[in-house]
This record gives sequence, structure tokens and C-alpha cells, in this order.
Amino acid sequence: MVVFAILFSVLTTLSEGMFHTRYETEVDTCAEACNVVIDSMIYYLQTDPEMLSEQFFAGLGKQEDAKKNAFYLIWKESEYVPEKQYSKLVLDVLVNEKPFLKDVVIESQVTDSMQGAQRDIRVDIHYAGTLIKEAYGTFHVLPTGAKSAKIGMDVHVKFGWFFRIFISRKVYSETIDWRLVRFVENLKLRSEGIVADDAYWETAAGQR
Repeated sequence: MVVFAILFSVLTTLSEGMFHTRYETEVDTCAEACNVVIDSMIYYLQTDPEMLSEQFFAGLGKQEDAKKNAFYLIWKESEYVPEKQYSKLVLDVLVNEKPFLKDVVIESQVTDSMQGAQRDIRVDIHYAGTLIKEAYGTFHVLPTGAKSAKIGMDVHVKFGWFFRIFISRKVYSETIDWRLVRFVENLKLRSEGIVADDAYWETAAGQR
């Protein structure tokens, strides 16, 4: 039932080559606990990409279902300078489980702000080579009670010309949609004190 609830709470649209995905979920803990987890993610983004991958990108890599591997990214390096609101990622792009682009550099501006009680982290990608033509998104934390909160994301992505040909709505759903959701779910679970690693998601997949 939880899996179906997640699937039906994801909304992705496609218009003029731009994918737009929205997802929000309830968290059974306070907003302060969510923000502590997000702050630790930002810390690892600056200092330890390997730990970042283990703790926050669990279950996002290669899958047993080959359809989910038609397009995915391997995180290699990261840099984040909060004083300059600057982020740089280095990724490899795999298509049908084979290397397609190596050492793709993605540079972006990251803005962390408060809108009333809601924390908004906005990312605007301004360079991604041929991979992405335009991309921006926000991640938010909103307190809903003394021991409850909502976390969610709103992501817009327009791929470069080649990838727009390859990545249909179906391919996007099979390879990207669920990864965005799982990333948010990883943050939710860690905020609730649950360690969601690769083994956790393998077990969850086996119970479906």
C-alpha cells in the first residue's frame, strides 16, 4: 500500500521538452530533525562525496530491472561553496548500462532560504555540457506540527538535443521519476531515524 501511495503522489508532466516533477511526503518528526539531516547532506557534499552517496543516494544505482538502467548517472566528485552559492558535480552518464559520457561537469547556483516557516533550497543549473539544456528545482521542508513536517521537491529538466530524442516520457518514468522520489524518501527515513541503505531498498523491492 505504501508503494502505491508513493506512485500516485508523484506528478510528472512533459511540455515542450521540459519534464516537471513534483513530489511531497509527510515526515513523522519535527522540521528541525529534517533540517539537521539536510545540513548533514550539505556537509558531506562539501567534504565526503562517498559518505554522501552511501547515506542519501542509497538504492539509486544500478537495478536488477534492466528498464531502470536505460539511463542513469554515476556520481564521481562534488564541490559546494555555500558562501558563493556555488555547486559543482562530476558525473558519468550510462545508457543501457554502458558508459556514454564521462566526467560530465554540472555547475549550479544553490540558494538556501526561509520563506516564513518553510525552508527552500533552490538549485539552478547553469552549465551541464550537452547533457542538460535547462534545469532548476526546489527542495522544501515545511513544519506541520510539533512532531510532523512535509518535505518535497519541484524539479524542471530539459535535456540536450540528443537526450531529448532518447528520453521519452516512458523512459523518464522508468529511470528518473522513481530515483527523484527515492532520494526524498531517503531524507524522510533518515529524519525519522531509519537507516535506508542499499540493503534496505533491496528488501523493500523484494516485499512488493
